[in-house]
Amino acid sequence: MAEKKQITTREKRLKKISQLEARLQKQRALLGEEKRKERNGQLIAFGIWVEEYLKQFPGRKASVERSMNSLLSGRNLEKALAGIERIFKEKIKLT
Repeated sequence: MAEKKQITTREKRLKKISQLEARLQKQRALLGEEKRKERNGQLIAFGIWVEEYLKQFPGRKASVERSMNSLLSGRNLEKALAGIERIFKEKIKLT
């Protein structure tokens, strides 16, 4: 007959520690997800503000573009400038 292997107290504790570490990692991941969602919401609100600002003050487009060019680079700059162009293309269609 096959013998059942006895799990020692140490092995039980190690298993419990492993389970607790896994739960802790999951909770950390959930916290990180919450932080990302909050930041994404803030970024969306900022983007809405920029759109409304440029719609209300179209003469400040050049100033905003200069600011973006000095503060952003690479893909972020490309996306920001494309957003400005989209806003003004939509504004032309509306008028």
